[in-house]
Amino acid sequence: MNTPTARPSTLLFPAVNGLASEYWRTARQLGEPLVLAASVACDPADFGGEAVLRLPMVHDDSFTRAFLALIEQCSIRRIFCPVASVYSHLQAWLPGHAAGVELVGDSPIRRQVEQHRELMLRARSLRAWMSTCAGAEVLPEIEVAALLRQAGLVHGESSDEKLAAMIAIAASAPAGDLVEIGALMGRTALVLLYLARRYQLGPLLTVDPWLAAHAIHQESPANIGRLVDEWDYEVLAESFFVNLAPWPGDDHAHLRLPSAQAHAIYAAGLPLANRESVVVPFARRIAILHVDGNHDHAAVKQDCELWLSHMLPGGWLVLDDYQWAHGDGPQRVGDDLLAACSQRIERAFVCGKALFIRLGSDPAREE
Repeated sequence: MNTPTARPSTLLFPAVNGLASEYWRTARQLGEPLVLAASVACDPADFGGEAVLRLPMVHDDSFTRAFLALIEQCSIRRIFCPVASVYSHLQAWLPGHAAGVELVGDSPIRRQVEQHRELMLRARSLRAWMSTCAGAEVLPEIEVAALLRQAGLVHGESSDEKLAAMIAIAASAPAGDLVEIGALMGRTALVLLYLARRYQLGPLLTVDPWLAAHAIHQESPANIGRLVDEWDYEVLAESFFVNLAPWPGDDHAHLRLPSAQAHAIYAAGLPLANRESVVVPFARRIAILHVDGNHDHAAVKQDCELWLSHMLPGGWLVLDDYQWAHGDGPQRVGDDLLAACSQRIERAFVCGKALFIRLGSDPAREE
């Protein structure tokens, strides 16, 4: 991939940072002819062992001759430059020396500026309707943007719309525990932990066994079932704790157990500790319940029956994938809840494919 060729190639220069590695991986997958070069020593292991050619610094007198020779030798027609200072130099240098060669994309600085502007526009757009979800004032725009950005760094399937609705409901949730069934790599757990602290709601309990046997969706198409075999479940577990490590504290515990076994521990009032073995003070009354485990009907039904029994008046249920293309388990359970709890429902809506229900007091318990 890094040998001279008559086929037009893209030069990755300087191949020295994460943006360079990311472009290299994408180009490799697409079969794009790529030549790697840098003006400083770098580790070829970052690029799968491919050779990284050495060029002079762009301000050295020898740069022009060496660079033009490389362009001719390797038929360079495009340059991806992940370093702002070099990009700026090449932007001014290329028209007068190699007019047929183009820079790919914007400068790293402009790219960062545009990404931030897009993030703020997204947060502003979402925040415009968030207060209507919960009937309460929501977080400032800056905090909404910050949560979307941090969550976006974590792999997961919760959309920005769903996350925005979760941010919104926390503003009207009562003080109590936050419980999440199904954690994957921690995208929504990260958001819930922030919200729990921001509104002083209570501690967060996450539940996920990270086991293939509990991840199989028997009622979904075969292609969804096969995804179970692609995961390394120890990597899932490790990545979850890596993603939450920057927010340590004594207000989060995780049970690596199936939902029913975790519920037995929670309901019995047994001690639950964080990763440093510090006991977390759970109230055993739930303010926000996020059900996002196995989506088969029986599994979703069991999760709701077990955990909703601890729901506080005014607490919120978030039922993931109520609108789901690969099965109707969550929708059937959600519809049954809407019918059975109609007298208790204070607010209900669907956002980001999830069903959000705020439950008031249970009349049967008050009699």
